[in-house]
Amino acid sequence: MRDDENLMRRVGRTPRWAVDVVVAVLVFLMMSLVGGGFREQPWRWFDVWAYLLTAGICLPLAARRWAPVPVLLVSSAAYLVYLSRDYLPGLHLWGPVLALYSLAAVTSLRTSIAGMLVTAPVLYAGAVALKIPPVAGIVQSLVVCGVAVLLGGLSRRLTERNRQLAEATDALRHEQDRRIERMMTEERLRIARELHDVIAHHLSVISMQAGLAGYVFDADPPTARAAVRTVGEVSRETLDDLRRVLNLLRVSPAGTMDADFASAPSLAQLPELVRRVETAGPVVELRTSGGLDDLPSGLQLTVYRVVQEALTNVLAHAGPCRVAVDVRREPHRLVATVSNDAPSAGSPTPGGVSGYGLPGMRERAKIFGGRVTAGPRPDGGFAVELVLPVS
Repeated sequence: MRDDENLMRRVGRTPRWAVDVVVAVLVFLMMSLVGGGFREQPWRWFDVWAYLLTAGICLPLAARRWAPVPVLLVSSAAYLVYLSRDYLPGLHLWGPVLALYSLAAVTSLRTSIAGMLVTAPVLYAGAVALKIPPVAGIVQSLVVCGVAVLLGGLSRRLTERNRQLAEATDALRHEQDRRIERMMTEERLRIARELHDVIAHHLSVISMQAGLAGYVFDADPPTARAAVRTVGEVSRETLDDLRRVLNLLRVSPAGTMDADFASAPSLAQLPELVRRVETAGPVVELRTSGGLDDLPSGLQLTVYRVVQEALTNVLAHAGPCRVAVDVRREPHRLVATVSNDAPSAGSPTPGGVSGYGLPGMRERAKIFGGRVTAGPRPDGGFAVELVLPVS
């Protein structure tokens, strides 16, 4: 079975001109063998002229795809000369018929009908040479030419359809490649946002807690131990988050990726996030309202990451201050606001929020059709607001 498939594959890769040359030579050899072996009266025996005329009928078929009209004319003329010298018509009439079929397969219907008008009288001349009654000869010539034109037209339409299918397949392949590339880019951006949020927040907390522990190590051992304990907890949480994000880069068995998404942070973990930030100095007040538990996990992760990034910016830019985190679900939207009362001089500009922080927030919100606004408050401090539509 495999050998047959390999043979078909090799045949499919054979150039068309080589196939046409082989067909023309085989038809010439077959007609020559049949005509050369016939020795009956009243037909003239095969001689050099008979072989030359047979070659004129058959060998031009090698160019039937590229010059169908000249091939039909040459083959028909050679056949008429062949008949005029009283050679046995035999199989030679199939030379013009094959030329007509090739003409119909590569040209328009109008050209095919014109070729039929040329070929039919030639075939009728062969029928007369074979002493076939005139009516039968006419019917035979028209039927043979009509079938040749019909089959050639079907071949032409099939070739055109195959070409269109090949073009469509090629276009679909390119579109699939572009879609895969776009999906990979979006996935890389999503993973980059996850890594940024995890590393920026956790390392900020670890750095501040480590600094606090070193500062009060001798003067206030309990506070130093609490800070070191917080560093350990945040470090373990960082490793868990990094492991979850890196798992997205691997080809996992069925269900593993769903488990990774299920273990992502949700709004239920906001109190733990607030408690961790408070250990670094700021006083954070968390308020939630509306039903938040039934929100999609992806949307909850977006809100959590935006709040986390905003609190990280407070640690990095605002210093000791009071922070209000308000997450509320309204009839058609979800609003999360993180605001602080630090002096304006200590608040970052909208374009400089934690490097990639603000662009990352906006990209997350854009996925769900939402928006993020950030800027100084009129009464001092800084505020970040996330608004997401909720059906």
